[in-house]
Amino acid sequence: MHARPIAAAAVSAILLATLAAGCSSSGDAEPGKTTASSTAAAGPAATPAAVLGKLDPVWTPKLDAAAGPNAEATGSCRIPSSIACADAIDRIMTVVSDIEAAIGDRPYRTSLEQIGKMRAADTAYVAAACKGNPAGDSTGACTGAWTITVGAATLGMALLTDDYRTS
Repeated sequence: MHARPIAAAAVSAILLATLAAGCSSSGDAEPGKTTASSTAAAGPAATPAAVLGKLDPVWTPKLDAAAGPNAEATGSCRIPSSIACADAIDRIMTVVSDIEAAIGDRPYRTSLEQIGKMRAADTAYVAAACKGNPAGDSTGACTGAWTITVGAATLGMALLTDDYRTS
């Protein structure tokens, strides 16, 4: 849909802002000498997303990877009781837990609402013993699997939205 162009634009804007900030330094350091701040900024943790505190550029690719190429997880969950579906749900919910920890006390209301929906669907999936239980496929008890698999893309958009709201 439109997630990729928006995400690409967001990453471009972050990179542009980072470059602009770097070009506007006072230049007080002697040529050839590094300062503590320039050394720290060059470290592996100093990605534009990490420097600016944005979560979408860091976590949306992880959600996409957990969902699989071409939203493979959603396809796997056409049969919610399948092992492939259960594995996809486990992968996605592991990333969701990591995202929730990364959000911490940030005011990411939209993302936290989506995480709440995904957690409720995961709880229902487990409570209905959906994994390996075809009976849940025919009764509809396990259709919450789609809330999780489709919810991965929705959570990526929620992160992007919250990143912009809090910047």
